[in-house]
Amino acid sequence: MCGVVGAINVPDAYDVVTSLMNALQYRGENGAGLALAKYSGDSFYERTEFTVPDLVIKIGSSGFQNDGSFFSGVGHVRYGTSGDPRSFDNAHPLKFEMPWGWLYVVHNGDSPFVEEDRQVLINRGSVLFTNSDSEMILHYMNLAGTDDLLEALKKGLKSYRGTYALCMLTNYKGEIALIAARDPSGNRPLSLGRLGGGYVVASENSAFEVVNGFYERDVLPGEILVITAGGLSSHMLYDEGGTQSLNQCVYEGVYFSIPSSVIFGIPVSEFQKELGRRLATNFGHLVKPDDIITNIPDSSNSYAEGFCQALNRKLTTILIRRHSVGRSFTKESQVVIDDTLRIKFSFLRFAIDGILKDNPDARFWIIEDSIVRGNTIRKIIRVLRGFGVKWISVLSGAPPILGPCGKGIDMRGKGRRLIAASHIVEGLSVDCKSIAAETEANFVGYQLLSDLYDAVRCFDKDPKDFCFGCFENREPIWGKW
Repeated sequence: MCGVVGAINVPDAYDVVTSLMNALQYRGENGAGLALAKYSGDSFYERTEFTVPDLVIKIGSSGFQNDGSFFSGVGHVRYGTSGDPRSFDNAHPLKFEMPWGWLYVVHNGDSPFVEEDRQVLINRGSVLFTNSDSEMILHYMNLAGTDDLLEALKKGLKSYRGTYALCMLTNYKGEIALIAARDPSGNRPLSLGRLGGGYVVASENSAFEVVNGFYERDVLPGEILVITAGGLSSHMLYDEGGTQSLNQCVYEGVYFSIPSSVIFGIPVSEFQKELGRRLATNFGHLVKPDDIITNIPDSSNSYAEGFCQALNRKLTTILIRRHSVGRSFTKESQVVIDDTLRIKFSFLRFAIDGILKDNPDARFWIIEDSIVRGNTIRKIIRVLRGFGVKWISVLSGAPPILGPCGKGIDMRGKGRRLIAASHIVEGLSVDCKSIAAETEANFVGYQLLSDLYDAVRCFDKDPKDFCFGCFENREPIWGKW
């Protein structure tokens, strides 16, 4: 779930691009990079395998002089899926020399066919410099055998068997062009905005706020936007209207996207509140009058708000998130995940002690957005046990996660075991008692999959246009994880 940004015809593209990247830092912390261009065709390019602040420091120490003459650029925050998760070579933008000139690409998405398609390209004579799936798009474009930008792009994207929301910056026939494109399934989000007389592009529309830009619309599934100093033109990958049904990622609204964003036409905060209300419908009868309702900030805030509103109950804050620490889900190793969890949260010990002083047997209900591997909630429960809390229940705003995705979310490999997938009893049903025992909770409850479908319908959207693959334990686009 990388974050991609682009800008063209804007004053001080360096400031605009880095600001947009900072606004999307939570979408990936395994690398950051940008490419900038001047009207003259000169470009600047830098990457790091770390985060946006690290990139800014690296650029500053390189002697780069930001004189405001860069008017366009692309940027990327990487969440490693295919290829080494933290690798300088795999950091975006990737640069390629095309028949018409240089090209930089930033890509959010993934392919389940990485290994076999890489081998096909190698057999055809391509020399690959990374083990990232994103590089394959550039090779497919080069193999198109044309110096026509749009034709090469269409052929390249049609050859790539994967999901993508991408931006490209290129020098085409002496003119700088910014390209934005989404695959026909629409699996990954991408928004178009205006900034003065120019355009900005970002994975989430909320990012435009930080540069005083204005959201205009989403890039359509299967659409290619080509933006130059002369304006914007829209093209469809398949002129006949597309060959693939929509499979927009519902997990974007469940977890990834910031609550202030509107993803696939659904306001994220309202979507999560609705899921919280549905949790209350299914489990609210178990909550006793003296029970404590709390949540794990910040990704479950809206869920907890909806849950408490439905029950007319107060939300008790016992946990504070340290905002300088990123999301543990985007970390690339269990060691780093454990370190992040250790310093990620601060417990309001005085509040907990006060609750237990008045009621030593107080029951705590923790509202969570989802339970992926169970690491975060287990560590939090252990700390609360150490404080003297005897009874702790966990309610997940999302159904059990049963499948490893493979379309832009790294739920596979590297020892990242999905806790619910390890406790399937039949079909899509899981043994919640076993999951509770593993997480050391007294009780674990999940959102019903049918309620997730219905929550989508609440916003006048058809669930058939969304991908629920990780919850349905099936891969709906290619039938291959």
